[in-house]
Amino acid sequence: MGCGMEVEAQKVIAGGLMIYVDRDTFLKFVKLKETPIVVVGETGTFKKIKVSILPYEGALIIYRGEIELPEGCIIVKAENLTISVR
Repeated sequence: MGCGMEVEAQKVIAGGLMIYVDRDTFLKFVKLKETPIVVVGETGTFKKIKVSILPYEGALIIYRGEIELPEGCIIVKAENLTISVR
């Protein structure tokens, strides 16, 4: 993906304030951070959906779909990604 570092995660459970955005808006949020940490993985039981998640100011900015991340991102690859609303 051309980013600065990749990290593999066993399981990621995300909850709280979740904001779903389009590709361009997601990339704008990524550019606001000097070294953004982006969690990437797939979610869904029957149909897998690629998801990228960026923590930002207490919220999770979420993009569903394929995305090329800019240089300098720290990527956490989630093998098991669950996005839950409680």
